[in-house]
Parts: sequence; C-alpha cells; structure tokens
Amino acid sequence: MVWARQVVIVEPYKVAVREVELPDPAPDQILVAAEYTAISAGTELAVYTGTHQWLKDPTLPEWKFPFRSGYSAAGRVLKVGRDFPGGFREGDRVSFPGNHASAELLTVGQERCRVWRLPEGLSTEQAAWACIARYGLGAAIRVGITLGRSVAVLGLGIIGQFALRCFLAAGAAPVVGIDTVRRRREAAMAAGADEVFDPATGDVQQQLRRYLGTKGAEVVADATGVPSAVPTAMSLACDGGQVVVVGSPRGLANNVNFYDDLHRRYLEVSGAHGNMLFEPDHTRIPGHWDIHKAQQWLLHHLARGRLRLDGLVTHVVSPEQVGQAYEGLLNDKENYLGVLIKWTET
Repeated sequence: MVWARQVVIVEPYKVAVREVELPDPAPDQILVAAEYTAISAGTELAVYTGTHQWLKDPTLPEWKFPFRSGYSAAGRVLKVGRDFPGGFREGDRVSFPGNHASAELLTVGQERCRVWRLPEGLSTEQAAWACIARYGLGAAIRVGITLGRSVAVLGLGIIGQFALRCFLAAGAAPVVGIDTVRRRREAAMAAGADEVFDPATGDVQQQLRRYLGTKGAEVVADATGVPSAVPTAMSLACDGGQVVVVGSPRGLANNVNFYDDLHRRYLEVSGAHGNMLFEPDHTRIPGHWDIHKAQQWLLHHLARGRLRLDGLVTHVVSPEQVGQAYEGLLNDKENYLGVLIKWTET
C-alpha cells in the first residue's frame, strides 16, 4: 500500500489537497507514481468556476464536486499486476492520463489504464504534457493533408499552442498564431510560428490576408473555446478552406450567416474533440489514427525536439499552489500560460 496526495476541487473556487491510501494493484492493475502533472486550463478552469456543462449532467456522476482535476501526467511504475498488459516493470518511465495526484492505480478496461513508455531522452517534465497535447494534435489530424498548407490558429491558450506546434511538426507552412495576449503570441513565436497577430491592433482578417497574399488561410483552427469565435474563424479561411474547431466551444453562437459565410464559400467546418477523434468508434479505417498512435507520435516528436515546448511553461508549482495557479490562469493571462505541478521533492 502507498499513501497518495490528490488535488480536489471541493466546490467552485475552492481547491484542497487530500491524502488517500492506495492498495497494491490487483492482477489487472498498475500502480504509477507521478513526477509531474500538467494543468489543462480550459477544462479545469471550467470546473473550477463551476461553469463546465458536464457538472449539470446527471448521467455523469464523476463530474460532480468534489472533483479530481487533471488528465495528463508522467512518472514511474511502482508495481504491476500480473495480468496487466504491455510488459511493464517497476521503474519504467511512463506517460499516462492521470489526475493531479502523486500516485494512481489504473485498471485494464478503464479509460485511464492507458500507459505509454517514454522514449530515451524525454524527461517526465516534458512528457507530462503529452495527454493534453493530443487535444491540439486533433486539429492537424482532422484536416488530412498538412504538408505545405497555410494555417491560422485562432486562440493561443494551451490547446491552441499545441495545435500550432503540431501543425509545425506536421509540415504546415506558413503557420500563423492569433491572440490578444502578448505572452501567448511570444510563446507561439518561440515555438517556431511564422507570424503572430493581435486582433486588438486592427482587422485580423486584413492582417492575415496581407501576410499570406491570399484571401485567407487554407486551414483555420479555432482553439478559443468561445462559440462566437467560430464565425470569425470562418472569415479567416480562404474559399474552399477548412475550419476545424479544436477548443471546446461551451455555449451557443448567434447570427451566423450559413449561406454567405459557409455554404457559398464552399467551406468545410468540423469538430475535433481529442477524445472522440481517437476513440475506437471513430477509428475504424485501417491504418487510421487511434489514441495509442497519437500518444506515441507525440512522445516521439517531443523526444526528438520536432514538437517544441519553447515558451510554453511559465510556472512549476507544488500541489498546495494549484488554487493559486487556477487564479493566475483565470485572471493573469499575461504571466500564466503553461503550468506544471511537481510531485517529487528532488
């Protein structure tokens, strides 16, 4: 048995750290210790503020307070049940979709039993971002061919950062980031973006068109999480272009002219939720992407430096500082972007 510390959102705007005792793994379980977990600001802040739509869904009992936040972790294997697949051994360095906790007990057949070995040269600090990165990767997968295509990413929070960085790793060019927050634009440039624009300085559609020398980008990824931004994303695409919604747009959009702004312009608008895109019901085409291929691609490219984390991490905090980090991500976007929680003392 081991004692584990867990971050819990007790109620809106209130975070605590509790201790629980975890038993030794059953035959179909694995016990893993986290060294770092990464905060997914969109999802976690929606729960922290009490606005996440699933909190009101009676069919989702796990989405209720007290809520265990987080879904992206990296660390080491502590113990392995005899029937757990994959040939894992004690001490293996792994990535896994863990909550913010010092240790997790994962079970075969449950979503969170997915565990991936780290490539040589990839630190757990870097690998902690891999499960979050899959939600940004979804944009590049959803649009099909990426090589040499112009891309604009609207919204440069964590998901937008990974959408932009995955497009760069997949050969898209030029790749442009759009956001009003200076910190986010600087992070995108540090990652290799070709250009960034601030909508507050002028008509972003005109800025993009002047830069590209065309009517718009071939691909536009909306990572704002704001429904009203989808028509803006459509306006940034060239005729016949693709718009992929990769941030979770919580709420309703109004005043969308589907004839002039979508139908007549021959646009393709699609969703790319990181869970649905890689789940078995949506990956029946032979050789198509599934969750394992996606996570292995991400870990490999992180290890090789093709998927860059430059400019992303602004804070590394202790578990007791998570509430402070949520407040920073919510109210101080010029200073907070990527936040890691460190679970080891060394």
